[in-house]
Amino acid sequence: MERAKKIAELTALKNQLNPHFLFNTLNNLYALTLDKSDRAPEVIERLSDILDYILYRCKENYVPINKEIELIENYLSLEKIRYGERVAIKFEHQNENDVKVAPLLLLTFVENAFKHGVSQELGQAKIEIFLNIKNSNIIFSIFNSKPNIPEEIQPKNEEHLGLKNVKKQLELLYPNSYDLQITEKEDSYSVMLKLNAK
Repeated sequence: MERAKKIAELTALKNQLNPHFLFNTLNNLYALTLDKSDRAPEVIERLSDILDYILYRCKENYVPINKEIELIENYLSLEKIRYGERVAIKFEHQNENDVKVAPLLLLTFVENAFKHGVSQELGQAKIEIFLNIKNSNIIFSIFNSKPNIPEEIQPKNEEHLGLKNVKKQLELLYPNSYDLQITEKEDSYSVMLKLNAK
């Protein structure tokens, strides 16, 4: 019964696709089609790949990490089209086909970096992502700059749903075998996650 409860809980967590990302991408696609942009087919293809993966191809508790890398690359491509020169993105990784990771786990941190580090930035934002496999451990780090927003209009410092979900997934899928460190500064936000590879 405990196992069935965990499975149900994990399924619910994985099914919470971020609607803001979907709506923003569709709005961008609409604008591109109005402009008859050559980039519209690329957006459709990338979004189709993301939705296909999220809805149909990540049903297992663990998936090959190269599939998650591909998901992040597709996501970054769409956000580059959306923000253009407003964001400088760096993504370095090792492609290890035989290592597995919980699906959509890493994407939550990437989404947060854009939501809280780019969307309100008037200058150029910066996002740096590193993914390495070392001694059978997955080491994932992400850094994003933060906009300089007056204190009176800053959103309340509450833990967002995506972060709560990812912490819950870590507890369920990596009990006593992960280390998550989140560092928030006035002008930046960074995450370091270490997992025992599956």
